Amino acid sequence: MIRLTGGDLKLLVARLGLSSVLELRTRGLVSMVREPIGDGVLVWRPRIRFRTKPIHQCPFLVNDIDESGAYHGLCSLHPDFKPLVCTLSPLARTVEDSGGDSMSETWSFVPPVEHCPGVGRGEALRIGAPENLSGRLAEEVAWMRRLVALSPLCPDEDSAWKLLIPQE
Repeated sequence: MIRLTGGDLKLLVARLGLSSVLELRTRGLVSMVREPIGDGVLVWRPRIRFRTKPIHQCPFLVNDIDESGAYHGLCSLHPDFKPLVCTLSPLARTVEDSGGDSMSETWSFVPPVEHCPGVGRGEALRIGAPENLSGRLAEEVAWMRRLVALSPLCPDEDSAWKLLIPQE
């Protein structure tokens, strides 16, 4: 599951050469899903719709086999159009937001796959907000605040698309 922000939606539109964010829905690439965020609060959030056949995977994953027959999955959005959550990987960010200026964030490392041979190699890095993403991270908080405020006004996915997604 890849949750998207408003900025992510704009990046996808630009990368795919679409005329509006709503085209992501009509092409079946993005859906709005209502999910809990704590304290019984439900929020509509856009997320990428994964393919289900032949296997469950991101629609932007391009599978390739090299000369030796090794299988590789490559992101067709890499590097400039990737959603924030993909850009941050393998870091995970949890935000506790009380509104206003009261916010705390926690960063953690999530191994990309079980028994990943690269985990634990190289110099240990401080886990925290990557400086080059500070603008996108701040936009994500503003985006989530907007979703939390407006989601109660949306009884279904259609109304969520109309109210929550900026019309261009």
